[in-house]
Formats: sequence, structure tokens, C-alpha cells
Amino acid sequence: MKSKKEKKIHSVQMRENQIQEITPSYPSQIQIPIHDLYFPFRILFVFLFFLLFQCQSNGESKDNSYFQNKEKTKTDIQTKWETQAPSGIKSLTYMVMMGDGEVYQSQIGVSSEAKIERFKIGSITKLFTGIAILQLQESGKLKLDDPASKFLPELNLVKPKQEGYREITIRDLLTHQSGLPSDLAKGFFLSPDTKEDEIYKSFRSLPKALAGLERNEPGKIHSYSNLSFGLLGNIIERASGESIESYFRVHLFEKAGMKHTTLMENLEGSELITGYSGIFWKTRTIRPVIRDLTAGSISTTANDMGLFMKAFFQSKENKGLLTSVSFDEFHKTQIGPVSNFEMKLGLPVMKSSYQADGKTVWFYGHSGSLPPFFADLVYDPNTEIVSFVAGNTLGIQTGKLKSTNTEVMKVLWEEKMGIQPEPSLPPLLGKNGAFLGEEGFYISPMGIHEYKKGNPPTLSLMGFDVGLIEKENRYGIDLRVLFGLIKINDPSITELRVEFETWEGNPIFTLYSKDLPKGVAGIGVKFTPDNRYPDSQYFGTFITKEPYAIIPKLKLEKDKRGFPLLTIYYALGGMENTVQVPCQWEGDNTLRILGYGRNLGEKLTIGSKGGKPILQYSGGEYEKD
Repeated sequence: MKSKKEKKIHSVQMRENQIQEITPSYPSQIQIPIHDLYFPFRILFVFLFFLLFQCQSNGESKDNSYFQNKEKTKTDIQTKWETQAPSGIKSLTYMVMMGDGEVYQSQIGVSSEAKIERFKIGSITKLFTGIAILQLQESGKLKLDDPASKFLPELNLVKPKQEGYREITIRDLLTHQSGLPSDLAKGFFLSPDTKEDEIYKSFRSLPKALAGLERNEPGKIHSYSNLSFGLLGNIIERASGESIESYFRVHLFEKAGMKHTTLMENLEGSELITGYSGIFWKTRTIRPVIRDLTAGSISTTANDMGLFMKAFFQSKENKGLLTSVSFDEFHKTQIGPVSNFEMKLGLPVMKSSYQADGKTVWFYGHSGSLPPFFADLVYDPNTEIVSFVAGNTLGIQTGKLKSTNTEVMKVLWEEKMGIQPEPSLPPLLGKNGAFLGEEGFYISPMGIHEYKKGNPPTLSLMGFDVGLIEKENRYGIDLRVLFGLIKINDPSITELRVEFETWEGNPIFTLYSKDLPKGVAGIGVKFTPDNRYPDSQYFGTFITKEPYAIIPKLKLEKDKRGFPLLTIYYALGGMENTVQVPCQWEGDNTLRILGYGRNLGEKLTIGSKGGKPILQYSGGEYEKD
């Protein structure tokens, strides 16, 4: 006899399948992932909330066995997700595959019985974009190592920061190492009432917006880029001769049997679920509509994601979305910048290594966030085990979805294989003990950090000074400095490590843990303030006139530590997020954001218009308030 929870899983699946049978074909389209668009939000949101707020471990007891016990596994997974909704998250949907080819899925929280509800999956859209590029390579219409300018001649209008840089390839765009700006903020968000033809027009205008931009050296640094994936979508259109919405619908969605998935906003037979945001009280948010469709605009259901993964795995037999050769290439570790350290990328999935029975096991996946929506996908292509989750609420609990999804994946793997895979810390760099770094200021994609020697030495993270204690010949975070007498039980926090070293002659530090490969959070690079500033009239708050701007304002200050300080304000899902980055005054009306990585190393231009000071950043113009 089936449990009530199992019945719930199957009843939701049955209702969706029934509606699928009578649903006509639909116009396809894509949606963008603001997810990572969030520049710092990607880490600041997931990493910050998880690190600072989710302090109690909810891991399974080591005595709790799931081996070959599907019913217990499904029941306990349902319970794990029920702890996330509806108190912290209004609605979430999840899907698991246990390696038997069956799809198990459910939706928890507020829902409508009238229609099937879609969730935006943000940057998980990038997996579909990568598959489309490989399909075009299979058909002989492009090659991964073609210069991207072959299809995007507009790239020739982008000025190299230094002479002699090689051309950007399609593979560079797929692996976030093109050297292009991480994002083009101007025009990223569109009005929630934008019509489909206007969305397409905005999407197709992206290559023209490259004129006047500056690029860094390809292959130098990993810098997550929505701009790159928006450009890849334009390459798909130009190489295939099909509109992007038609290509995704015919070659991806329909081929996988996905009847409730779209790049655009509207789809007959299903609707986008309402989004919410808030820490304690949740309020409805406007529908997020973005320009960079192929970076994160897809909305879908858990059942459709199961159909997608089934079709994807069939590629191993040359019967799915790709040939077996392309499927292998998709998962092959790509050659990346040295600064990636332990970070491993496919095309473009993230690879994470685990140990099970003395052997290395690789999990693949991607997260997506288009606030207030957040999603996470993790899978093992060998066993065909999958765990997927999507939520519709931006709040503290959102930061827990990814870690819980990883826990679910481990449980699924144990059910089939009889053992839970365990992550392991990366090897030391030939040191006999922890290495003390140089005192001073460091800049990473998470902002400014000050490192001070002492007993214990301290490093500022997100505005807090945390102590560093030597542990296993490395430095670990001593949270007593931050939390006082509060007991911390979450092993993912106590296992966070800080390692100091040099990279290309620069003193740096990296953050990592067993679940956070070295290089994923970027690198902190030491810098020395030079006390050079632009004219004082350019200090203050600057506002854009762009409606629905992802960056509505900037603030430039004269920092007492000796550098111009830029505060970037992000409007995401009804909530405001900020990051502060140090700049260097280069003269000739140019400020350079310091550091390497997402939105670092980019240019800020000052000037005047109508007698008022203005700042130009990420394609947008900001006037002094």
C-alpha cells in the first residue's frame, strides 16, 4: 500500500501527464538566468546565506541506510523538501531519478489546481545552450574552436585591453573565459509587460551593444558571464538559420517530449508560478523578463526536467539529444585558466569530485537564479541518478536549496550503490604547514577583504572579521570570533578553508571546503592603495534613468584606506543587494575596478552631461543624484 507522500508524488505526476496529452504544440522561447547574472549575488546569496545563517546541520545519521530501499528514499526526500516550504519558500518543485529510468516528482506549497505551473530555472538554461551548440557542431554548421567573430563580426568592435590577444573562440564563451565583461547590465531586465517580439528584438540587439566595450585576455581567468551566453544564443540563430525560440522548441524541448517548457513568458496549457521575496514576510514580485534569453530564461516543470534528463542520457546510445561523442565532450573536463585551481568545467556543467569505496565519483550540475526564482540540478551520467529542485521565493531559506539538493543526491546514490559518496579536501601545495599570507587588502568577487596577522590571524569576509585557525596543515575559519558563544554544528562551515599562496607573482588567497572546490568562489588578490582619486565632484550617488535596471545606482566614495570605492547596487527579485569594490584611478577619465573574476578588472568612465557629473558602467549611464 502506498504512503500518502508517495501518492502525492504520483498524483501530481498523473495530473501533469493528463494535461500534457491534450496540450497543443506551443511557440517556444527562452528566458534568462539572472541567477548568475547577479554577479555577486550568485555567491553572495547562496554562499552568504548558507554560511552565515544556516548554521545547524540537518545531515542524515550515518546509521540511516537507504541501500535498495526506494520507498524509504522517496519518503525521506519528500520530508527534506517539506522542511523548506511553505514556511520559508512559498512553493518548490523537485524531481529525482534513481538510475532506473523512472521520474519521481512533486510540488510542495502554494499551487493552483487549474493549470500546470512552471518555475524559472535561471542559468540551468545554459546547459540547453551548450547542447544546442554541440548539435550545430554535429551538423557541421560550426566548430567549438571557431573564432566567435566568424558568426559575430561585431566582436571586432571590442577593443583588447592590450595588443596581441588571441581571438575569442566559441569554446571560450561556453567556458566563461572569453575575457569579455561578465555582464552587460544596461538592458538586462525588461518590463514585465514586454511583448514577445520586443524581447526577441532586444535579444538580437546584444551583439551591436558590444561596440565600445573592452576585453581582457581570453583564457586568463574564469569570470562567469551571462553576456557570453546571450551571444551564444545569437550564434545559434545565425549558424542554424532558425529563430532561437524555434530552435529550442524543435531540437530540444519537442525532441525530449517537454510540453511545458519555454524560453519566453507565455505557453498555452501552463503558467509561470507567482514569485515572492522577503526575509520574514513574503510579498509578490513582478515577473522577471530578461534580454539574454540563452543565459537563463527557461521556465519549466519538474516532470519536464525529468524528460529532458532521460533524453539527455539516451545520447550515450546515439538516440537522444546528442551523439555519444558530443555527450562525452559535454562532460569532458575543459582546459581552463590556471587560476581555476581545483574548479572543473564541462560544456558548461560544473564538475565536483567525490570518493566512494576508494574510487573517484564525478557529479555534474548547475545552479540557476533569476530572483525570486532559484533552481539547482545535479546528476551522475554514469548511474543516471538525478536530483533537481526549483523554488519561487527569494529569502533566507533559498540559500539552503543547493546544499539540500546535494544531500538528496548523496542519498539517491546510496540507494543504488550502497554507499554515500564523500567529498574530500584538495591536496596541499607541497607545504608542510599552513602558510601565512601577506597582511593587507585583498579583492575578490565577494568584495574587499583585510587580512591581519595575530593570534589568531583574521580575514574579513562580507564585512565580518573571522579568525583563522590552523587545522590539518591549512587554515580553517574560527567562527567563535564571529558568533561568540553560539554553538555551530554545520560541518560545511567548520570545514571552510583559507589558503594563501602566490599566482603569477601576486599574493592571493582562496576559499574552499569539501563541497566548495578551490577556485569556485574566485580568488582574493592583494592590492596596495595608491591614494589617487578623480576630482571630488565625481564622488557621490549616481542614478540611472533606465526602468527595471538590474543596477539602479552606483556610489563612488573616497575611501579612507586610500582608494576610490565603488558600491554597486543590484535590484533582484524585489530585494536590494550590494557589493563594494576598490578602484584605481588611471587618469583620462577612467577608473579600473581592481581584481580578477566576475565584474572585476572592468572599466568605469567619468564625465559630464548638461553640466552634471555622470558615470558610465556596464553599458549604462548614471547621473549624479
